[in-house]
Amino acid sequence: MINEPHQQGSIPWTNDELRDGLKEFAELYENRPIRNNDGGMKAAQMFYAWFVAKKMQPDVIIESGVWYGQSTWAFEQAAPRAEIHCLDPVPYYKEEKGYYSQRANYYSQDFLQLDWTHAKKENSLCFFDDHQDALTRLARCCELGFKTIIFEDNYPLGQGDCYSLKKAFHPQDNRCVAPGLRARDYAAHIIKTYFEFPPVLKADTNRWGLPWETYATSAPLLEETNEDYQKIYLEELKNYTWINYVELK
Repeated sequence: MINEPHQQGSIPWTNDELRDGLKEFAELYENRPIRNNDGGMKAAQMFYAWFVAKKMQPDVIIESGVWYGQSTWAFEQAAPRAEIHCLDPVPYYKEEKGYYSQRANYYSQDFLQLDWTHAKKENSLCFFDDHQDALTRLARCCELGFKTIIFEDNYPLGQGDCYSLKKAFHPQDNRCVAPGLRARDYAAHIIKTYFEFPPVLKADTNRWGLPWETYATSAPLLEETNEDYQKIYLEELKNYTWINYVELK
């Protein structure tokens, strides 16, 4: 059993900074447009997407995987001046309970199919919550010049419905991107910073009913909920998916 997740480079914030943001986000989250976002992100995962966007204030946010639009709303609150591009083949965000932003640009095509030639790359954030091959998306971001990336579906080896960077960095993963070139070596070569956000809180078991320590996971930000605002983070306790932060070289 591996107890510590892969980490690479210098992390641009501390856990204390993350903890300091929990109350602000919890208060913001009380005003969310969608009360029941089953199937999409809830407070514990969305907090990290909001935190990164708020800290970096990107000029451009590319959100691949929109669902009903709750995360689009969160990005708008975090970075009100950002140009937001929302990608999803199924426009659930147009349904009655969805959140459709008048500020965002919407596309039904995949990230790999769209022309990003004219998008600002210098201060952009690519957010992937689309259950697709993370390595392919990582390589395309590198080719295009996008530097800052978050993968929400960062499943451990043997779990989940897509290939993730967490899988790539596992010692037992044997995927190659070319003869003699392991996926983890390729990823490590083009990545400047890799960091898996810690769970806000921990549970006894993970989303698959296995002991919490089965997969390499950082210590939680909080040991217990001592204040009322912290209780909102219990709603997604077992849906933690090792959401990560990536900076490319």
